[in-house]
Amino acid sequence: MKRLISTFNMFYLFGLSLWVGGMFLLGILVEIMVRVNLKDNPLKASEIMNKIMDVFNVHVIYTCIGLMLTAELVKFLVQKYSKSGYKIHVVTKKRWTREVILGIMIALAIYMGSVLRPEMHAVDALKKANPEDQKLQIQFDRFHSKFVNIYTVNMVLGFALFYIHGKEMARFRDDTPSSNN
Repeated sequence: MKRLISTFNMFYLFGLSLWVGGMFLLGILVEIMVRVNLKDNPLKASEIMNKIMDVFNVHVIYTCIGLMLTAELVKFLVQKYSKSGYKIHVVTKKRWTREVILGIMIALAIYMGSVLRPEMHAVDALKKANPEDQKLQIQFDRFHSKFVNIYTVNMVLGFALFYIHGKEMARFRDDTPSSNN
C-alpha cells in the first residue's frame, strides 16, 4: 500500500512541477526570448506566443490537473476504504488547506484556459486587423495584465503546495528498515 501511495504522490509532484515550472519557463523566459528576438516582427512574435501558450494553458495544465486530482482521489479512497490503516498526513492548521489551494489553482487555470484566453485571441485578432485602434491595444494590454497576475497567483499557490508537500514528506517519512515493503 505504501508503494501505491508513494507512486501517486510522485504523480502529484510531477503534475505540480510541470505546471509551476512550465508557468515560470513559458511565462517569463520564453515570452522574453520571443519578444526580444522577434522585436522587428511583432506579429510573428505574437503568433508564436499564442500557439505556445495555447498548448500549455490548455493541454499541459489540464493534464497536470488530471494527474494531481487522480493522485488526491486515490489517496482519499485508500484512506477511506482500505484496511491497511493509511491516514493522510496533515501539517497545516486546517485539514483541507492543500485541497483548497489546489481548487483555487484549478479554478484560475480553467478561467485562464477557457475564458480569458479565447477573449484575448479575439481582441488580438481585431488588434492585428486594425493596428491603429489604440482602444484595442489598451483592451489587449488589460487582458494580458490580468493573465500575468493570475499566472503569478497560481505560481505562488503552487509554491505553497510544494512547501506543504515537502513538510509532509519531511515530517512523516518512514526511516525504518522495513519501509521498502
